[in-house]
Amino acid sequence: MSLTNFIGSELVTAVGRLDKSHLLGPWDGVRPNEIYSEAKFVPTLYDDDHAHEHAELCLLIEGRCLFSLDHAAAMLSAGDLVVCPAGHSHAEASARPSESYRLAWWSLHPEEPTLHITRYRKKDGFNLDYQMSLGSLPAEAEKRLNALRVMAVQKEVPELDLVREAMLTLALSLYRKVLDGGEAQVDTRAHLVKRAVEFVRVHAVQPLALADVARAVHVSPNYLTALFRAETGMPLGRYILGERIARAQVMLKEPEASVKAVALSLGFADPFTFSRAFKRVTGKAPRVWLATSGE
Repeated sequence: MSLTNFIGSELVTAVGRLDKSHLLGPWDGVRPNEIYSEAKFVPTLYDDDHAHEHAELCLLIEGRCLFSLDHAAAMLSAGDLVVCPAGHSHAEASARPSESYRLAWWSLHPEEPTLHITRYRKKDGFNLDYQMSLGSLPAEAEKRLNALRVMAVQKEVPELDLVREAMLTLALSLYRKVLDGGEAQVDTRAHLVKRAVEFVRVHAVQPLALADVARAVHVSPNYLTALFRAETGMPLGRYILGERIARAQVMLKEPEASVKAVALSLGFADPFTFSRAFKRVTGKAPRVWLATSGE
């Protein structure tokens, strides 16, 4: 399905059908594990201590999935909307390996708000179907975006009509933007990969985990790694290691540089771990590479 059809049909329909009984969050009486029976959460994507410094709204568009909020999990069904305020841990997991589902995440980051659509299917795992920027939208859409941010920090359950109206306004603004300028200017997945690349290059002198990069671009590690590989043909972990070893090669050629000093400077646990990683990328141990690099 094209992005245009998805927004204009599936997304608008899913938001329009939101029901008060499906509005869930950290408030008494509407926590997922209070509305539904509490379930055991077995991570398949990321641990349930995952949290952001900004709020997120998660709408289950299709299928069923496990969802953990503040370390209490329940089984969600299509139509459920979970409000995850800033700092509240949350995570998703497949109910069964054979059971597909799709989620719409409204990320209310103060500077880089996005709407991203994620999917799980047994045959291809976790994927980021679309990512769209919620920045640079018309004034009314920006007003509704700010309203959602306010609702997410309220001490009581927000009014469903206000939530639905804000989400519909944002969805329709995106739809008009696609119609006016085409899908390429709205789907920001390629830009997301570019930002991940830039982050790795800037921070290659320090230890980097997949989670560090994912946190920097505001998506979960598994979705980012799947997207990165689809866009570049290379696993993100391999790219990170390649950039770090490229930095090591520059450092090794500096006067009086030593393998140990470079290894520790780049945050490797010890010279042996560094040498093994170096050989994995270059095919040679650091000293051998250094001795032959001028040939």
